[in-house]
Amino acid sequence: MNNQPLTNEQSAALEKAQQLFSNWRNSKTGRPRISDNLWQTAADLYHIQGMSINKIARGLGLNYTALKEKIIDMPPAEINLPADDESSMFIEMVSLPESSNCVIEIENKTGIKMRMCFNGRADPAVISLGRYLLAGAP
Repeated sequence: MNNQPLTNEQSAALEKAQQLFSNWRNSKTGRPRISDNLWQTAADLYHIQGMSINKIARGLGLNYTALKEKIIDMPPAEINLPADDESSMFIEMVSLPESSNCVIEIENKTGIKMRMCFNGRADPAVISLGRYLLAGAP
């Protein structure tokens, strides 16, 4: 079980998603289905922010099983990184099957390199780690 506290970035993203869901709940009439955009917002908390399904479901008032099924069905949204005039950057994110092997190699503009190998599904927290490295961490 992941009992780690949320980072500032995760907390901000969760609060934004809570506001979107709250606005939807307050404006709906009857029992409409949750829109794909709202499901994508919830799925991005998992794929991009690396939050647990349980924390997302509890924070947004969603059914855990329904959220898990949506997360499996929805690929991560595109990630827009700031452009750097001094260097070019190539990032290709491919949704992999659950049982595949994955190798991720990252190099920042100062020459720091990172190589990660995964057997099975890659952890979404890798994106945050990659951002940290690309930002010029010592």
